[in-house]
Amino acid sequence: MSIAIQIGQIMFPLITIVSVGIFVSLRKHPQLDSINDINLHVFIPALVFSSLLQQQFQFKEFAILGLSGLGLVLLTAVIAIPLARLLRIEYRTVAPPMMFHNAGNIGLPLMSLALGPKGLAAGLILFLVGNITHFGLGSYMLDQNAKWLRSLTSPAILAAILALFLQAQNIQVSSFMILPINMLGSIAVPLMLFSLGVQLTKANFDFWRLGVLIGILTPAIGVALALIITAIIPLEKTQIGALILFGALPPAVMNFLFAKRYQQEPTKVSAIVLVGNVLAIATLPLALLFVLPRFS
Repeated sequence: MSIAIQIGQIMFPLITIVSVGIFVSLRKHPQLDSINDINLHVFIPALVFSSLLQQQFQFKEFAILGLSGLGLVLLTAVIAIPLARLLRIEYRTVAPPMMFHNAGNIGLPLMSLALGPKGLAAGLILFLVGNITHFGLGSYMLDQNAKWLRSLTSPAILAAILALFLQAQNIQVSSFMILPINMLGSIAVPLMLFSLGVQLTKANFDFWRLGVLIGILTPAIGVALALIITAIIPLEKTQIGALILFGALPPAVMNFLFAKRYQQEPTKVSAIVLVGNVLAIATLPLALLFVLPRFS
């Protein structure tokens, strides 16, 4: 019963804030493009910087976790090849939603609530890995002329590099300087959840059967790969839990934006993203039921 209560306490704020976003979107139809852009360029980098700076990790631990996350993404891409042929769907339509998970909107608050500050730091590393590969490999998959190298100079990546440099040099940053950065960073996660709710109201249900199938397969494959990877690669307990939760996440909303930008069957991708995130209400508690007793 205590595990059930803990799962409820973790899922309740996520579902509540997303629901508020859905409600506001249906009533007010807000345009969040500029706000999401500010979140990406200001609030998320502040969260990355402050969270990583406050965690005393060795670079080797960061590198191993990052490589584990990268391995999960790349192995998913390989598995998507026969799956796309079996379903008779274009590989570029089905592979990105399976590869690139919602590590920002859902992953960061989930890992923070489930695994604490260390879980948030691990989630940030996996978020950065997912972000780089999505803007890099993901863009290249949809358009071989895409300028994916820009992702390497994104504010979140630069903030992570600066935090890791300060840690490596044992440079202390005074608390009064960190405080405003912490305050800016605290805006990022609730805003991502609210934005997810708004985006869900704009998705398409026409291909809901495909959405259900991929929505179930994505976390199932992700968790299975995470278990295989953690059985081979030595990771700290909290990082193992974070990688499993990372694998259990639904498709990122960004997949729909990319599909729309590159005209890669956006209607199908929209259904996959929408249904996958709705199904997360059921799939994420199952993942938490496995992770919490073992890795929290």
